[in-house]
Amino acid sequence: MNPPASNAPILHSFDDQPLVTNKPIKRGLSMPKIFGTLGILLIVLGILTFLFIIRPVFAIVASGKKLKQEVSVMATVAKSQDLVAMKKQILVIETGLSDLQKDFIGLVWMKAVPIANNYYKDGEHGLKAAANLIDAGQIAVDAIAPYADVIGLKGLASTGDGAKTAQDRIGFIVETLDKIKPQLSVLGEKVAAAKTEVDKIDPNRYPESFRGTAVRSQIIEGVALLDKASTLVNQAKPLLESAPYILGKDSPRKYLVIFQNDAELRPTGGFMTGYAIIQVSMGKISTIESDDIYKLDEKFPKRITAPEPILKYHPNVPYWYLRDQNLSPDFKVSMDTFYPNYLLTKSAPVDGIIAVDTKLLVDLMKVTGPIGIPGYGNFSAEIDKRCDCPNVFYQLQVLAGSEEPVIWDPITGKIIKAPANYLNRKGFLGPVMYSILANVMAQPKAKFPTLFNTIISSIDGKHVQFYFLDSKIQAAVESFNLAGRVAATEAVTDYLMVVDTNFSGGKTNIWVNDKVDQDVNIGGDGSVTKTVTITYTNPQPKIVQLDTGRKLNGLFRNWVRVYVPKGSELIEAKGYETGQTVSEDLGKTTFEGFFTLAPLNVKTITMKYKLPFKVKSPYKVLVQKQGGTKDFIYNFKINGKAQAEHLLKADHEFIFAY
Repeated sequence: MNPPASNAPILHSFDDQPLVTNKPIKRGLSMPKIFGTLGILLIVLGILTFLFIIRPVFAIVASGKKLKQEVSVMATVAKSQDLVAMKKQILVIETGLSDLQKDFIGLVWMKAVPIANNYYKDGEHGLKAAANLIDAGQIAVDAIAPYADVIGLKGLASTGDGAKTAQDRIGFIVETLDKIKPQLSVLGEKVAAAKTEVDKIDPNRYPESFRGTAVRSQIIEGVALLDKASTLVNQAKPLLESAPYILGKDSPRKYLVIFQNDAELRPTGGFMTGYAIIQVSMGKISTIESDDIYKLDEKFPKRITAPEPILKYHPNVPYWYLRDQNLSPDFKVSMDTFYPNYLLTKSAPVDGIIAVDTKLLVDLMKVTGPIGIPGYGNFSAEIDKRCDCPNVFYQLQVLAGSEEPVIWDPITGKIIKAPANYLNRKGFLGPVMYSILANVMAQPKAKFPTLFNTIISSIDGKHVQFYFLDSKIQAAVESFNLAGRVAATEAVTDYLMVVDTNFSGGKTNIWVNDKVDQDVNIGGDGSVTKTVTITYTNPQPKIVQLDTGRKLNGLFRNWVRVYVPKGSELIEAKGYETGQTVSEDLGKTTFEGFFTLAPLNVKTITMKYKLPFKVKSPYKVLVQKQGGTKDFIYNFKINGKAQAEHLLKADHEFIFAY
């Protein structure tokens, strides 16, 4: 075969030749274009961040600060006790909340973002709770408006003549209580709805602090406060329904009033030194009779062998007399023992028992001013130099008797030994109480706010305690913590109550002070070891009563019980003179013992123990106040960190984030 001609085209395979095109070759993006693109993305991202995060957050912060300021103004207005101003301020707060809600919507996109959606939901819950609380505030103002001048508020309405006495105003309350029930029900629903919302917020999602401001603990405290408010409002309804019965609206009621001498402290609040029977009809109080507790004991037909603590620590008292039958710090438990035995004396049956102590009388007299009591002299709240205590307090100790007990012959029943003024003590409580009550009820409108607050404070501090024979009424006062009960606690809530019993007969509790320090150590597994230190001081020298030479101050002989959660394990105890005993009472474990304290001395009792359960943050502890006691200092350390000092004026649940 001949070779192709030289001018013939040479054929190549497709793979042998590059593809020929007129289009430019595409290369990678140049650096300027990359930076330009990134710049555009950053600008867009910045705009989106500003629009959807920064601007809404700044708006929320601004609205939040403004709302917080308005709420603080409300607190100031509330102190002024001006209902008109309070109603106006509620409207201002409502407007502020509306602005905050509008700004908060700017973060609605967070609902679609994992993790972030939890915080958005918390915000929704908080706003809904706030709206319900504002509604509750408006309802509360409207509900109490008719009673504003009765309780000393500048009101939206008036009961009429400003010269009316306290007694007139109490009568008005008795007549109109039924009208407030529907409003209270709605108020309870609003507060309960707010509680439901905040209970959905998890405080542990938030840091302990941010830029030096506590965050988690404030959320915890806010939730706890709302829980307490919800309980308080909803428990007020049964008490309100019981008020007509208690105040004798439908029928006169008779009450046994027991005077507990808190200068000689006993478990329920003081030595039961005198009593009176009063009648309450349409809120008006009258005294039927009064007498000395020793006179009541003379009528008591039983000779009951005294319980072990009395036999061990109370000299020359072999029997359990009526005057000593308040050995339980739970007022109902003590009265369940006392009242059936009281009836054995052939004394008049009553509808209930009311215990009062000297602090109530002193505080009332600070409002009414000095009073004169025929046959007993003049009484005032001014400091008496003979004891560095209020004059009425001193005078009551003179009337109540000395540190010596009355001793009867166990066979003949005749008195073997009695205080020097024993025969002059008869019936002091009736005239004293009647005079003080008459003065209180006659006070003009201007003094009623202070009287009202004084009585509420005394009830809250357990200087007044109630016991009713009617189970429904008893349940109502218990629900509002007016019955001096030792509370049950949740499974993982710590508990503490210090109960002192003065078995010396002296009036040393006028001067003796307590201070309680709790050092709480919580392990990584939630186990809790506590060290409780109680420091007792008697800073006064021996005080001698000038007219008889009898001592008011002397050796303090104290049987102390410390109530803690049931099952707590005592590790170590120091300071008791008799050694400590571990037992159970009222559903609690008790660490108890005995010691003495002389004037101008200090005694320290220390107990180290382990709780029977484990906890997690926040750590909660309910501290209950013994009836009749002063306002004592309670200090806490949580894992070595000191907490703010607290003056215990009433039962209080402490909550600590750790």
